[in-house]
Amino acid sequence: MRRRSIAVADDTAPAPPHPLASVRRSHGWSYQDLARVVADNARALGVPMAARREKVWRWEHWGVVPERDSQRALARALGVPLREVDARPWPGWLPTFDGIPDGLPWTRAGGLDALDALLDGGGRDPRSHPVLEGRRFLDAVSDWSAATDGARGSGPSQGGPGAVAGREGPAADEETVAWLERGVLGLRRLDDRLGGAAVRHRVEADLRIALDLLRRGPCRDGLDARLLRAAAGLAQLGGWSATDCGRHGAAQRHFLTGLRLAHGAEDRPQAANLWAGMSLQAVFAGRHDDALAAARAAESVAAGATSRTRAMLATRRARAHAGLGEDSACRRSLEEAGRLLDTAPGDDDPSWIYWFDEAELCAQSGIALLDLGRAEEAALLLEKALAIQDPVYRRDRTVYTARAALARAMTGDLGTARALTGDAVELARDCGSPRVAIAVEQARTALSAAR
Repeated sequence: MRRRSIAVADDTAPAPPHPLASVRRSHGWSYQDLARVVADNARALGVPMAARREKVWRWEHWGVVPERDSQRALARALGVPLREVDARPWPGWLPTFDGIPDGLPWTRAGGLDALDALLDGGGRDPRSHPVLEGRRFLDAVSDWSAATDGARGSGPSQGGPGAVAGREGPAADEETVAWLERGVLGLRRLDDRLGGAAVRHRVEADLRIALDLLRRGPCRDGLDARLLRAAAGLAQLGGWSATDCGRHGAAQRHFLTGLRLAHGAEDRPQAANLWAGMSLQAVFAGRHDDALAAARAAESVAAGATSRTRAMLATRRARAHAGLGEDSACRRSLEEAGRLLDTAPGDDDPSWIYWFDEAELCAQSGIALLDLGRAEEAALLLEKALAIQDPVYRRDRTVYTARAALARAMTGDLGTARALTGDAVELARDCGSPRVAIAVEQARTALSAAR
């Protein structure tokens, strides 16, 4: 039987801008402009209406839901069918900018167009409003799955305008591609220490370099696939850094774009990693059904992945089950992750899975059990993780310390909770991750409430 979790979520973004703000910005409308657009379209529908900017302000800032006639008028102005207005309550039907053009093919060219759109629109972020959720998220999973199944045995698709030289300049050489590959790993290590906010602008800059090189035309001697893989890795890191900052819309854009790049490079393990990132991001955003769908998509393409990679994917499935309150399924997933990690030799692992070890498995298991309300079990696992974790993972160590403090506060062990909270506060001084700040504040709040 499914029950909803009562646990504290890992990540909570500050109050996000309303989707209507994205609509206004994308059209260059002021509040008065939008009020006039609504009034004009209402009159065209036979409904007299005054153009009052105060009304639009209340919709955007006070959470006021527009009356039915105003929504019909705005939908008419934006070209949104009324069936969408009926099917998706305000503000869900608003066509906010998502940075991902519709109908892109699953080819090299489609991947580059998606990356171009991501970099062009990355600054306009609706923060906690995801690009896709619910039915639309499942549609994206199906679209990717169909493209993946269709590509089996057919070789990489290079068709389309992105496959020919589009910009002047030499194609990438071995040294340039190697520099980008080393840069991805270096940025991952920096993210471990300082958090996503410290690296996201550098990730975007390196993605622009990769796009420019890829637009010049396919490279020779296998370098094109390596360049696509590097770009996919950067997109995955961009998605994770955005997740760490609570920028959920930007996170999804990066992950979805990375899937196209990984598909072009025929890099199935990286595709699994991207779905795994999307799964955890959905957990943080409280969309646990989407998280489970993403975890299953990751595992569907991971048949040839290493045991360590598959162990990590099993923990993502466990976190989704925990968020849904599914205790038995969560525990089975965690047990599977443990068995897989025990058989992982490590010598053939991809470079990006370096961080997943026994300490990380203990930490993820502890957080999953905390989400299920099993505070005593969670505390023991989190404390074990802290005892064996490499201190170099400063951001994650801070989060896990704060989670252990929360678990101890929930068990009534206030002395240990107080000490762990103090440790988390001290660790957080050198890490600018918003997720860290939220985790520490949640531990403090639980400690205060338990006194």
